[in-house]
Amino acid sequence: MTPELTLIILAAIMIVLGYGFIYPRFAGNDFKKVSIQDLFATAITLTIAGSLYYNSHIAFNWLWFEMNWFWFTFLTYLVIEVPVCLLYAKKHNMKFS
Repeated sequence: MTPELTLIILAAIMIVLGYGFIYPRFAGNDFKKVSIQDLFATAITLTIAGSLYYNSHIAFNWLWFEMNWFWFTFLTYLVIEVPVCLLYAKKHNMKFS
């Protein structure tokens, strides 16, 4: 498995666990609670990615750019998360105040 695919799968698993199981049970439709829990999920994802690729000097390809593990993981997580977050907010009538 390529390093890029490993990090994409890691991000997808964390997002599915968060939005599929954890956030509905512990945050519901409260935007602030979802945001705080998502910060922890993002930090955990970056920590796992760092434990795998820190000091590896692997260049990750993201579209037309080469970047390190941190930026690849962060941008991949963001791209996967935004549509899932919008669907979650719509489904749970999330309050943004």
